[in-house]
Amino acid sequence: MNSRPPLHDPQILPTDLPVPRDDGACLHLLRMRPPSICLPATDGRSINLADLHSVTASGEGKESHHAAGTVLFFYPRTGLPGQPPSLGFQNETWESIPGARGCTPQSCGFRDLYAEFAALSINVFGVSTNTTDHQRTFQQRNHIPYEFLSDHELALTRTLCLPTFEFPVETGGPTTLLKRMAWFIQHEHTGGTELISRIIKVWYPVFPPDQNAAVVLAWVKRRAAVSIRQRTHDDLDFLRAQLTHHWGGTQIWSLGQAFDAERISSFIAHVGTERVGLITYAIAPGGYQCEVVTLASSRLNTGAATLLLEAVEREARRAGCTKLFLTTTNDNADAIRFYQTRGWRLAALHKGNVDEARKRKPHIPLIGNHGIAVRDELELELWL
Repeated sequence: MNSRPPLHDPQILPTDLPVPRDDGACLHLLRMRPPSICLPATDGRSINLADLHSVTASGEGKESHHAAGTVLFFYPRTGLPGQPPSLGFQNETWESIPGARGCTPQSCGFRDLYAEFAALSINVFGVSTNTTDHQRTFQQRNHIPYEFLSDHELALTRTLCLPTFEFPVETGGPTTLLKRMAWFIQHEHTGGTELISRIIKVWYPVFPPDQNAAVVLAWVKRRAAVSIRQRTHDDLDFLRAQLTHHWGGTQIWSLGQAFDAERISSFIAHVGTERVGLITYAIAPGGYQCEVVTLASSRLNTGAATLLLEAVEREARRAGCTKLFLTTTNDNADAIRFYQTRGWRLAALHKGNVDEARKRKPHIPLIGNHGIAVRDELELELWL
């Protein structure tokens, strides 16, 4: 007996689907502000993506609220009930395209977890190049509580150079289909009461699609459990203990300059009442650069380090800085990976800088992580 699910059943995912690979097509989206493009929604509204911070949830059975953040998940297309997709332009099947199959399970995953997103004041929208009428029919058929946005005119797709592929559709709209991805858009204060939206997390590629909603929700919940605040006098013992543990004291050398890290600006991360991380930073002379001097987290996988970096990034923007930068030692592979996966780029190698710092701070170890001789500073940067 053939146990393979029928191709026309959109609710069931075959077990042998090809896995999509990350081709880097979404790297440019991180930290981007959504453009001022209006997309029609299934509830009849026109949603301006630049104003998502002011969009309220609406519709029958939904309590109106202003969102703390917004999830946009993107999918190629949904088909017609009981009708298998046609063949592609090269006679390829829908299932043979990595990442194509699974739009209904992805959408229904967000349906099933929608109440948990709403409880965290997170709005959810599905986005595709399907027409609004087709999206509305799909929404009603599957009892979807959130709205869909239609980019059938490809305004968003072309403006942001979103990853796409071509495939004929049976329901109207363009043959240009969006590859599967999801964004988390943070709504943040720029100073005073003004709010802006910024893409701070991108999931791409998405696989398996039926797990996308659970993965996004877990990430959102992890962020929600961490709070960030400015350091107070009561944090001094914690600050000194962390600096001593990680750097052997409160004096930090970077690019030939000594910082007294307990006296410069800093933020503290909490999970509940427990302090779980800190970051120290300083605006460089001239006012257009901000240096992250130290970053430490005592509990891994909480998202505290990322949130601390985001707090400094916001402060730097408010201060009018155009660049963040930091240094780390040549042996610190974990830090180099951490920063680069968050959009930072390698900027310079400063040969022998650690050797020079060791003359002033003799307890800097000669041998560091992975048995690597600690000699040089690597500089990383993030343009704002």
